[in-house]
Amino acid sequence: MLKKAMAMLDNENQIRNDEKERTLAEKVPGLQLSGLSLQDLQNLCKELHQKIDVADEERYDIDAKVKINDSKIQDLSQKIFELKGKMKRPNLRRVRVSADAMLGALLGSKVKESVDFKANLKTVKKEEEKKEEVTDWRKNVDAMSGMEGRKKLFNAGQYLLLVLQMSKYKLFLLRHGEGAWNKENRFCSWVDQKLSEDGVKEAQDCGRLLKEKGYKFDIVFTSILSRSIQTAWLVLEAMGQEWVPVVKSWRLNERHYGSLIGLNRAEMALQHGEEKVKLWRRSYDITPPPIDESHPYFLEIYNDRRYTTCDVPKENLPRTESLKEVLDRLLPYWESTVVPEVKEGRTVLISAHGNSCRALLKHLEGISDKDIASVTLPTGIPVLLELDENLRPVKPRQLLGDQAKIQAAIKKVEDQGKAKPSL
Repeated sequence: MLKKAMAMLDNENQIRNDEKERTLAEKVPGLQLSGLSLQDLQNLCKELHQKIDVADEERYDIDAKVKINDSKIQDLSQKIFELKGKMKRPNLRRVRVSADAMLGALLGSKVKESVDFKANLKTVKKEEEKKEEVTDWRKNVDAMSGMEGRKKLFNAGQYLLLVLQMSKYKLFLLRHGEGAWNKENRFCSWVDQKLSEDGVKEAQDCGRLLKEKGYKFDIVFTSILSRSIQTAWLVLEAMGQEWVPVVKSWRLNERHYGSLIGLNRAEMALQHGEEKVKLWRRSYDITPPPIDESHPYFLEIYNDRRYTTCDVPKENLPRTESLKEVLDRLLPYWESTVVPEVKEGRTVLISAHGNSCRALLKHLEGISDKDIASVTLPTGIPVLLELDENLRPVKPRQLLGDQAKIQAAIKKVEDQGKAKPSL
């Protein structure tokens, strides 16, 4: 009998293998490589790579749709749970049972002692009368009159307002770790620079801090400058979340400082005055002089292959920017690409630059044109924003980490534009 079963299993395996080979032969015919020239082979490889890319894109799209559907299923499950809680329970029918019968049911038929509950019933009745007195709406109105009552109503209103404003979404902003030119106090802007050794440590420390606090990211957005991308990688590595998708766009790039690129801030403050340099660095709508082809870093920036990937022609890319113009080029990307991810309930990290993060903060928090000049973001410090359903902050932004170190880092950034006395 076992031999017969083994024979049947072998037969089934053979049928399955034959069917697999027949299907592969029909759907995926073998490559005919004989007689093909080198050019034909190269064209065939390109065609296969294109098909692989299409398959990968379809797989990624399906994966994204599955995640969206999972999120929707969780939302529906939560709503069903909430609806169950709101359903009215049926009223229980009252049954008159004597005290002896109740004791008999609870303690068994052997207990035949009789208990007089009249005194207890009177006590309960008095307590119920007291509760009715307290819950009488006319007496509650009297209790809430006067200054003390107004305070109670005000506190209750504040509490209700806080409950209504509970955060629905979390968004993290992160200025990249210290770059090589940050250390030299030079305007880096669109010149591509890697992180310094201190910058690498800042990014790793940031990742460890976020991991300790239990945060988990679903997607990360960066600029197309290396220091922004490198920071995101180091943070995710420290968190053990290297698999999280990273999406890059030039619209998150640092502010374009035009002809100021490469210059030392402190030397400029000595030459032009600290107020002038502060206006160039921190003001909202003042634009530095534009870069031109005679600038030593012009070709390094505009001949860089990364700028052929932008959604605008290379000749239309900025030659200089104010913070207002940074916000103007950032907002379309925020609305079309980042906002849908946030509203899907995903936890988003934007690893960008000092000015692109400041511009987004101005938009989200409604900071005035004047006050934005005093907003400073140190390198490598994560900023947590808790937002309501309209993506408005429900509480002040939180700079996460050791607050004494954060204040020291803020002062260090603010001092970059101050003139250093000549020795």
